Amino acid sequence: MLIPMTRLQVIGHKRDLDKTLQAVQVLACVQLIDGQQVHTELRPYALADEQRELETLSYLLARLDALLALLPRLPEEHPIPWVETDLCAGLQADLDRHAPTIEELARRREALRNDAEILPSYAETVRKLLRLTPELTKLQGYETIALLVQRRYSPAIELLAEEVEAIAGQEYELVYDQVDPDRIGAILVVPQRVAGQVQALLGQVQVSQVRLPESLQDVPFQDALGRIQRRLEGIPGELEQVDVQLQQAAERHRRRWLGARHALARRLEQLRARRHLGETDHAFVLIGWVPQRELVPVVAALENRLPDQLAIQELPPSQEEASTAPVLLENQSVARPYEFFIRLLALPRAGSLDPTAWMALFMPLFFGLMLGDIGYGLVILLIAAFVHYRSDKGSSLRDVTAFLMMGAGWSIVWGLVFGEFFGSLGHALGLQPLWLERSSPDALAPLLIFALAIGAVHVTLGLVLGVWSAWCAHHTDKLWERAGMLVGLCGLFLLAGVAAQQLPSGWTTPGLVVVLVGLVLLIRGMGPLGALMAPVELLGVVGNILSYLRLAAIGLASVYLALVGNEMASRVGVVWVGVIIALLFHALNIALGAFSPSIHALRLHYVEFFSKFYEDGGKPFQPFGLASTEPDIGQPGTAAAAQVPGPTGSTGLSSL
Repeated sequence: MLIPMTRLQVIGHKRDLDKTLQAVQVLACVQLIDGQQVHTELRPYALADEQRELETLSYLLARLDALLALLPRLPEEHPIPWVETDLCAGLQADLDRHAPTIEELARRREALRNDAEILPSYAETVRKLLRLTPELTKLQGYETIALLVQRRYSPAIELLAEEVEAIAGQEYELVYDQVDPDRIGAILVVPQRVAGQVQALLGQVQVSQVRLPESLQDVPFQDALGRIQRRLEGIPGELEQVDVQLQQAAERHRRRWLGARHALARRLEQLRARRHLGETDHAFVLIGWVPQRELVPVVAALENRLPDQLAIQELPPSQEEASTAPVLLENQSVARPYEFFIRLLALPRAGSLDPTAWMALFMPLFFGLMLGDIGYGLVILLIAAFVHYRSDKGSSLRDVTAFLMMGAGWSIVWGLVFGEFFGSLGHALGLQPLWLERSSPDALAPLLIFALAIGAVHVTLGLVLGVWSAWCAHHTDKLWERAGMLVGLCGLFLLAGVAAQQLPSGWTTPGLVVVLVGLVLLIRGMGPLGALMAPVELLGVVGNILSYLRLAAIGLASVYLALVGNEMASRVGVVWVGVIIALLFHALNIALGAFSPSIHALRLHYVEFFSKFYEDGGKPFQPFGLASTEPDIGQPGTAAAAQVPGPTGSTGLSSL
């Protein structure tokens, strides 16, 4: 459900501004809004006095994040509160004292890792080139240039030789050979006096040279291989030594700096929050959205923290203002995982309906109906439960696996209804269906009718919710439009009942009248184009119901795939081969069964169900203080101050 919101206004003297912001920040349940939105005559708060501190804190936070990213994480990272009174000066001095050592260690570690990664490829290339002309590389007063040319460009080497001869005369040597299937290696030896001209020529003709890494730039080419090998042998030891020093630095500084980071983020958030305030010469005005149930506790907490110093009052929003309120979802634990699927689409607009509970009811039911197998349900339940209880609380993976667990439970229930256990294996073991056997040809018609009945109920429920939502929001046009669809659909149900000989033929006329009434209501709600669009819209609702046939179709596809696997396994003479075939088919069916029903159940909700009542466009509730009271200390290098967690049902009132 959507938590009702109201607005809170706090007025106080500017000397109490810091204390007030600190108190509101600790509460973490007030989303600040610009004061001028409510009081247009109010002057925006001038940040001139705080601008220098704001810039200093931002610089220190960025520098601290960069340093924390260089230090390895500790097993337990409990921040140590920063106790120095002057946060900026104390932290600046601390960083100036220790940052150069840490940055140098990090540079060395990066260089060692780069060498360990790229030197083996250099060694291989140098080894191939050196075997071409070992004698030439020992000449004195000459420079050796190594080249690698793609084999398809081999004719260019002869042209290069002519250009080099024009520069160096006969005082050069160029030898080349194929060093691997795709490349030709070349060694060019030229006098040092013309080496610059030759280098320029190579640059002009875009011939790639084999350039040794920076650490070996001054090493003669003929000695490079030995140096590379000695370097590679020494890297593990050096890298271990650097890692030990960085680990020691992390143990000395990381917890303290995490505490400092927390303090920086809190202070920065307080300064940035002032942009939302209004002011007079001596007073400030703070206005924000607060959950209605938290209004009294918030007022009591502020009055307790700053007695007789603040003027606090509620500013009940108008209907139009209430529609712009931030959205805070709160549902029972069984439905809470489905808030993830709501956020995949868009948050519902304030004042509209939250469909989370309806999704929690129908989505796993549809999933289980499509899969409908005891064995598949058990496998998915075990896998989903294993992943669920190993994933982090509040993560998206945990929400998805919670849905799969509920869907697998419904799959077991529908498996009992259809008598399926790994397809037809249940029938072979004596398991009898409680209703019908889906693999039987006689099951097709009942299954399709059952799917259509579910679709009719689901779509009708969506329209009822749509009518209720429009009524509560006083949206007259939407009310007529949705009521017209609902009435027209009821008329179509009557006509369908007559056509299916489930109702007497005398219901035909009442059915037509109800359809006409529905069309009139639709035209009333849709405006000038209603006369043209109303029949199309009503037929669209019928199309929505037909879309639920996928509940039967996908289930039948799963049944027949399992049936084919079991039949093929039973006809193989060798038992172990049959077992492997059956396992492969059922593994494929389980993978498809976990994915396809999820997508189609989601699609039925997003397209067929939500289109009848869902009002999107809501903005998440982001209370002031939540980011700094719950910093992301596990991910050094991220700007937690700029990250605001998504809407949550908890507030920071308990911390007071």
